[in-house]
Amino acid sequence: MLKQVPVAEALDHKFPEWLVFVVTHDPAGRDDLMPAGWAMCCSAQPPMLAVALGAGRHSLALIQRTREFGIGFAGPEQVQTLTFSGSCSGRDVDKFAALGLATQPGAVTSVPLLVGCTLFFECRLAGALPAGDHVVVTGEIAAAHRADPPLANLVNFGGWYSPAGPLWPPQATATRRPLAADS
Repeated sequence: MLKQVPVAEALDHKFPEWLVFVVTHDPAGRDDLMPAGWAMCCSAQPPMLAVALGAGRHSLALIQRTREFGIGFAGPEQVQTLTFSGSCSGRDVDKFAALGLATQPGAVTSVPLLVGCTLFFECRLAGALPAGDHVVVTGEIAAAHRADPPLANLVNFGGWYSPAGPLWPPQATATRRPLAADS
């Protein structure tokens, strides 16, 4: 049985959610990043990701100007980077310099790859849809990168962060079921 509750109460129970960094740059080459929790895959062909950004965010303005961005899934050692990068705007602070963040050059875009992420996707802007106080930005994946060795993704439990790990299948030899997009 389901019981109707206030929307805010229900949303307090939607966790966990992925923690990602949205990495951008300005035309002069200054890099920026912000944390985001509302990100997802949104197309298999072509491969695309979507992320919801606050309508007034500096990162959104940079994406609209350069038409490219990166989405990096936060790794277990990036809690300080998440906390700091979400506490100030790239309009005022060079977050990469302030944190001494290590990067690698992008393979096909001008967006730097943030070292320490479990996965990093270089994206080209495909579209932007206003959604209340946010804008859902979609990006076609131009290049994908994985940490070597692999790392666990960091997830948010409403302000508490934890590395995500599979609970199923229990055997180390089990194989992944193919998804419809794999066929």
